[in-house]
Amino acid sequence: MTTLLPTTARILRARADAEIAANVIAPYYGLDAAIAVNPVLPSLRAGMPAALRSAAPALGARGSADERWFRAQLERGRISTAELAAAIRAALPSPSGAGAPLALADESDGALVDGFLAGAPGDAAATAAPHRAAAPDEIDERLTRWCRAALAPEAAAWPVPVAELGFYGAWRAVASVDASIPRSGRRRIEDAPTAAGAALAAALEATGLPADERAAALRRELARTPGWTAYVRWRAETSGDVEVVDLLAVRLTLRDALGAPIPEAPAEARVERDALGLDPVERAFVWQAAFEARVHERLLSRVRAAPATPADPAPGAHLVFCIDVRSEGIRRHLEAQGDYATSGFAGFFGIAAEVEPLAASAASAACPVLLTPRYRVSERPVPGAWRGAKSLVDRLAGGRAWRSALKAPDSVAGAPLGWAEVTGWLWGPVAAGRSILAGAATRGRRADDPAGAPATLFDVDSALSVDDQLATAEVILRTMGMTEPDAPLIVLVGHGSTTTNNAYRTALDCGACGGHRGAPNARIAAAILNSASVRAGLATRGIDIPAETVFLAAEHDTVSDAITIVDSSSLPAERRGELDALLADAARAADGLQAERAAELPGARAAAGRSRLERRGRDWAQVYPEWGLARNAAIIIGPRSRTAGVDLERRAFLHSYDPEADVDGQALETILTAPLVVAHWINAQYYFSAVDPEVFGAGSKTVHNLVGGAGVLTGPDGDLRIGLPWQSIGTRAGLHHEPVRLLAVVDAPLERIDDIIRRADIVADLVHGDWVVLVAPGAEPGTWVRRMREGWAPYPLTTSTSAAKAVTAATPDQKEAA
Repeated sequence: MTTLLPTTARILRARADAEIAANVIAPYYGLDAAIAVNPVLPSLRAGMPAALRSAAPALGARGSADERWFRAQLERGRISTAELAAAIRAALPSPSGAGAPLALADESDGALVDGFLAGAPGDAAATAAPHRAAAPDEIDERLTRWCRAALAPEAAAWPVPVAELGFYGAWRAVASVDASIPRSGRRRIEDAPTAAGAALAAALEATGLPADERAAALRRELARTPGWTAYVRWRAETSGDVEVVDLLAVRLTLRDALGAPIPEAPAEARVERDALGLDPVERAFVWQAAFEARVHERLLSRVRAAPATPADPAPGAHLVFCIDVRSEGIRRHLEAQGDYATSGFAGFFGIAAEVEPLAASAASAACPVLLTPRYRVSERPVPGAWRGAKSLVDRLAGGRAWRSALKAPDSVAGAPLGWAEVTGWLWGPVAAGRSILAGAATRGRRADDPAGAPATLFDVDSALSVDDQLATAEVILRTMGMTEPDAPLIVLVGHGSTTTNNAYRTALDCGACGGHRGAPNARIAAAILNSASVRAGLATRGIDIPAETVFLAAEHDTVSDAITIVDSSSLPAERRGELDALLADAARAADGLQAERAAELPGARAAAGRSRLERRGRDWAQVYPEWGLARNAAIIIGPRSRTAGVDLERRAFLHSYDPEADVDGQALETILTAPLVVAHWINAQYYFSAVDPEVFGAGSKTVHNLVGGAGVLTGPDGDLRIGLPWQSIGTRAGLHHEPVRLLAVVDAPLERIDDIIRRADIVADLVHGDWVVLVAPGAEPGTWVRRMREGWAPYPLTTSTSAAKAVTAATPDQKEAA
C-alpha cells in the first residue's frame, strides 16, 4: 500500500462508493429493542420487483420463494389452477402488444398453466437462485471477530480502545502488533493512513480497480458479512460511533496486508425468458400473486362490504388494543363475552417519549423508530408507597448485580473455564431442577412488567406542560376516532410477552413502543386523558369527555393472554364491580383464545388450559413460547363494524378509523404514513425471513450464541444473524408463516386516499412499488377496487377458495414431529 495520503477528492470518492455499496440493506436494530424492518428497505422507492432483481442478489439472497416450492404448493392444492391462471393473465402484456402471449391468454386455465409450467427457461428452480458468497475466508473471520470485540465490548475477552481511537483506529493499533499476522502485513498496517476514509481510499488505489467498478467491488465485500454491515448502518444512524467506511477500511486494509485481492465479480448470468416472455423475477411475481390470492381473498371476503350502523346501546366498557395481529383474537373473544366494544390504535398510544420505569437501569425510547422522543417521563412511587417501591428497586438491582458478578470472569482471558469448574457444583443442580420442572418457576420480574408492581405513577406533569398534554390528548382521541367517548370505562391495553431465556424477547414485545412492553405508554396516556385540566381544554376544542368516563391502563400478555389492569385506583371504589366483571370476562376470553392458539403451537394440546401455555413462557428450554406475528397478512383500516363478529384468524392488523369523522383526511394520513409503514416492515421481515432463511433469517435458536445486545451468531463464530429465527416462522414440517405481501384494506373515499398517495412519498412507494396490495370499497355495495399505479381497478373476489377453509400450516402429526 502506498504511504502517500490520498487527496481529499479521492477520500470523498471512496466515501461515496462505500455509501453506494451499503445502500442495499436496511439497518439492523439489534436485540435490546428488536424492531422489525424490511431488510432491503433502501430499495423501497425502486419497488419490490427491482429489489428482487438487484438488492437481494447483491447480498447473495433470494427475494422470493424457490419455484420448486411454488410447484409443490400447486401439486398439493395450496395454489389452484384457476389462481395461477389468473396471475398469469394479469402478468401478460395488454392487448396493444398483440402476439403469442396474447394468444395464450385466450386459452383455458389448464392449457395456460401447462404452457407456463412447461415453458420455464432451463432449470426453473435454478433461474431464480442467487449467487451465494463463497464460504468465509480468513478476512471474514478476522473481521467478524473484530466486530464482536469492538461493537459488543461486553462480549470481548478483554477491552479494546475503540472509545479512544474509533473502530478503524483501534483495529489498526491492535492489528499492527498482532503476532498472528505476518510481520510484513503488520508493517503494511502500521504504514496505512490513520483515518478510515484515507485508509479506504489508499486501499482502493492499491487494488488497481477502475473507478467505475469500485462501488460494485465494495458491495461484494459487504455482502460477505451482511449482518455486521446492517448493524454498523444502525450504529451510524444512532450513536454515530462507527460507519460503513470504517468497516470497509478494516476489510480492505487487511486484504492488502495479507495479500488477499478482492475476488472478481462472478460472470453475469444471461437473463432467460420463458415462453410467455417473462423473466425469472416476473415468473416469481406470477407465482407470488397466485399463492397469496387465497389468503387475501379469504380475509377480504370476511370484511363487511359496508359498515353496519350499530343500533345497540353504548357499551359498558370500551377497550382500545394495539393494532398487533395478536390483539385480533383477544378482541374477538372478549366481545363475545358481553357488552364490550373494542378498537385498535398503535400501541404506543401517541406517547412519543423516553420512558423510565421505576427500577430500570436507563430510560428507553418507547415509540416507533419513525418518531423522535419529545419528552422523558419517569415512574415514581405514589405517596405512602415508597417501601414497596424500594423493595422492588433493591430486588431488581440485586439481581442485576448478581448476574453481573457471575458474568465478570467471562471478560478475563482464561478465566471462564476455571470459573465453570468452581461454580459447576452449585449451578448443576439448579440447571437440572429447571430442566426437570420446566416452566414451574415463578414469573420472572422485569422493571416494565406490570404484574405485582407496587403502587406507582408516571410523573406526567414534570415532563409535559398542560398545553403539551392537551395537544397529545387531542391527537390521541381524534386519530382514534373517539371524539365522543361511548362508554363510562375506557381501557387502553398495551401488550408485552413474558418469556424466559429468550434472546428474541423484545421481538415479541410491542414494536410500536420501540420493542418494549406497552403498559407504561398506556398508563401515561390514561393519566393525561383523566386530567381535569386536559378535559377542560378538550371541551373548548369540541371533544367532551363525560365526567363519569374513566380511562384505565392495562396490558395484554401475549403468552398467557391474561389482561392485567394497572392503576385501578383511578376508578372510584363504588365502581369496582365494573372492573371485576370485566376481568372475569377477560379471563374467559383468554381461555377461549388459548385453546385456539394451542392448536397451532408445536407440542401444545388444545385442552391443556391457560396455565399450561403460560408455563411455556417460563420454560428456559422452550423455543416456541408463542408464534408472535407469524402468518400476518393484512391491515384493515376502518370502523370495527366492518370486522366485528368475524374470525380473521389472528392474521390482520386492525386499526380503527371513522372516515366520516375525518373530513380533512389528517387522521388517515397519519395512519397511512406510520402504522401502515410499520405493518409493512413487519410483513416484509417475516416474508424475507421465510423465503431465504439462510441470509435474511437467523437460523435455529438451538445453536445461537448471544453477542451482547447486538444479536446472535450461529455457532461460536461468523456473521451476525439478522431477521427472525426459524422458530418464529416454521417447524420441522416446514413453514408456518405464509410469505405473502400485506393486504391493506382502507375504508375511505378514493379521492382521499389518492390525495395522500400524491402527498406522501412513502405511501406511493408502498403502493406503486408492489410492496402492499391496497384495496378499498367500490362504488357498488359488496365490491372492492385495488389501487394500481395507473389508478383504481376492480378487485373481484372470484376464486372458489375465498369462503373455504384455509390450508392449515401444520397438521397435529406435523406439530408433534416438530
